[in-house]
Amino acid sequence: MEFNMRVQGLSWFRRAVVIGAAAALAVGVAGCSNSEEASSESSTTAASSQTRVFEAQNGSIEIPSDPQRIVACGYAVLPLIQAGANLAAVCEWTRELGNMDDKTKAAYEALPKVAPDGNVSQLNYEGIVAAEPDLIIMGVPARVESQLDMTQLKAAAPVVFLGPTVPADWRVLGEQFADAANVSDTYGEFKDDYDAKTAELAAKYKDKLGSLTFGGVCNVCKPEAGTFSREYASSYTTNLFDGLGLQFPGTPADPADIHVEQVSIEKIGENLGNVDVIVYGLNADGSMSPQLQELVNSELWKELPAVKAGNVVQLQHSLAATYQTALLTLDSIDEGLSKLPANQ
Repeated sequence: MEFNMRVQGLSWFRRAVVIGAAAALAVGVAGCSNSEEASSESSTTAASSQTRVFEAQNGSIEIPSDPQRIVACGYAVLPLIQAGANLAAVCEWTRELGNMDDKTKAAYEALPKVAPDGNVSQLNYEGIVAAEPDLIIMGVPARVESQLDMTQLKAAAPVVFLGPTVPADWRVLGEQFADAANVSDTYGEFKDDYDAKTAELAAKYKDKLGSLTFGGVCNVCKPEAGTFSREYASSYTTNLFDGLGLQFPGTPADPADIHVEQVSIEKIGENLGNVDVIVYGLNADGSMSPQLQELVNSELWKELPAVKAGNVVQLQHSLAATYQTALLTLDSIDEGLSKLPANQ
């Protein structure tokens, strides 16, 4: 996939003109005249000045029909890089560096960064202004929208806010990010492969695992001392099992927690003692976070029926949030499920 993004001040169109002209000169073909180039660029400028109304979570927003300098944050970063959007700057998305192929990683690293990963409260508003955006796409979680200074953002460019409520929302939001960036035609290249793989695994494990109950533990969450982060359906790790027909019963005690909650380690038996299988993610290098490592080393963890039965699934690529990277996760899920005693 070509990554025709606007980096270092040049739009896709202008770079294409430069590259095309250089190639023509190399073979002795006369390049376009100055008047022709001016006419072409004038047409592009006219096209990029056209606007449309986009329905976002923050209202009906008038945005460029074909934005040329986009600042993207949160879940919008990686899908827009993969789709070749005209990006001028992004917030960090280091959580998926281990999931990116070389071309995607190079494109990501070439872009200016305007906020650290997972910390929109430290958004660099001056950096956003310096990127000269014509559109800002905020894909940060809905719960942190209040941390944004929307007045400053709107002063720089139209702002489209599309934030997930639960991690599983990446599937729907990806299409909306692409629509706002006018790259719908190049987004979702791997969706058919992802859907086919999901259907394949659902059929493969339906009979042997469909009656079992599953529970998740978060690797990337940072619970308070003496607690662990219990995941329910559609959470950080568990959402990657969505569509496989497996049961992740239960909800947090506080409905405001939605999909994950902190539970006292002393109560781990009450919380995870009644599930048949426990799943958790690993870091990119295969290690665990210090909090999770401490938990699995504890005697209370070792006494859980699921652990004693060998019904534990460790997940690689557990923070995938695009169809392309989630395909890697499905391979890891397949490997983990195939090793469960019920499949032997």
